Amino acid sequence: MNVRPVVMLAALALSGPTLAQDRDPVLGMFRIQAEVEKRLLATDLANLERIQTQMRGATDRLLRLGDDLLRAQKDDEDVARFTARSADLRRAESEVADLAAAAQQVRASIGARRGYLEQVQVEIRRLEEEEGEGAADEVSGRWTVAIEPGGLKGTFDLRLDGTIVTGVYQLSGGWKGSLRGTYVGGNLHLERIDTQQGFVATYDGHLASKGDERRLEGTWDATNLAAGMPGKGNWVARKETRPAGS
Repeated sequence: MNVRPVVMLAALALSGPTLAQDRDPVLGMFRIQAEVEKRLLATDLANLERIQTQMRGATDRLLRLGDDLLRAQKDDEDVARFTARSADLRRAESEVADLAAAAQQVRASIGARRGYLEQVQVEIRRLEEEEGEGAADEVSGRWTVAIEPGGLKGTFDLRLDGTIVTGVYQLSGGWKGSLRGTYVGGNLHLERIDTQQGFVATYDGHLASKGDERRLEGTWDATNLAAGMPGKGNWVARKETRPAGS
């Protein structure tokens, strides 16, 4: 079972104030991901150590039972005892096989988790470097969002890397989660992944500028339809400007 989505949803649900206060919420979310992965990696390593201990005991029993069966047959033990010893040996073999399969699964999880953690740490370093350089663009930053129908209001915190957009959001009603998408030729496409309901909607918008004001507006479509909830609508966002020296 892949526990990463479950644990990540729990971490995001508990980290609302942290993400809201962090100067770069996207960087804050990646840091939370890294901490979660480190904890899960430690759990996997503890499980592997436990399985290895069990396997040593099971392997010792298997070898002992095999030696006992061979010695008994050399002593011309009766068929009934041979049948019983064979059944014990099969159970021991099955236990060793099950433990070997469990160890293999945990090792695969450790390898995948280490690879994912390395990717997250690379992204953290990149974002930290950009934050230190004060990198800016038309999309990166905090946007005040209004979504209709439903009157949802909140914030999108976006980060642009080439044409790839990542981010996090918080909306009225306690909705929060992550954003991913693309920005090409002034057109933005976002997928909204909610911490409670998963992939819930796509947002398409166009960037318009008027003086110092940056504005995104467009349409959205639901991907996770719930009874009584709208399936599409309009949205608009205005970019917040940071005070000098913030």
